[in-house]
Amino acid sequence: PPPDVMRALGLPQPPVMLQYEMTAKNNSLYNTLSIFDVYVAGQVLKKLLATYPDAVDGQEAVSLKKAQLIYGALDSHADAYTVIPTSEARSRMNICFRVVKGGDVDAAEKAFLAEAEKLRLTGLKGHRSVGGIRASNYNSISLEDADKLARFLVAFAKA
Repeated sequence: PPPDVMRALGLPQPPVMLQYEMTAKNNSLYNTLSIFDVYVAGQVLKKLLATYPDAVDGQEAVSLKKAQLIYGALDSHADAYTVIPTSEARSRMNICFRVVKGGDVDAAEKAFLAEAEKLRLTGLKGHRSVGGIRASNYNSISLEDADKLARFLVAFAKA
């Protein structure tokens, strides 16, 4: 029932995040998880547990390998890419860099994103207020996907 009906009946009020009316009014964005996101996370976890029976250690090794592939490609082509954070502060999950090939960063990044899209490498555009390129390297990204991106980074730098 709506909160006003519950108040009129003297019933306790549920937390705001559990009130359907509030959730609907805010497009499911009022301190609640999207059911689809929870489902996807569950599917990813099931796959990870099936693929890496030693759980955390196995996934950590894969995560490190994926990051090494991508950072290795970026570092080996410093004339084409500038990694945003210093090597001591690098993230394995969000690998941020600029495409500096040719000197015109904006044009180079547009060309990079267009070529990446042709290979179905998507979601690489950086944050709208910061720009650049951001390769999200979450657990759902396979080692093969990271290798594909690393090979593209090398090919684009050499082209």
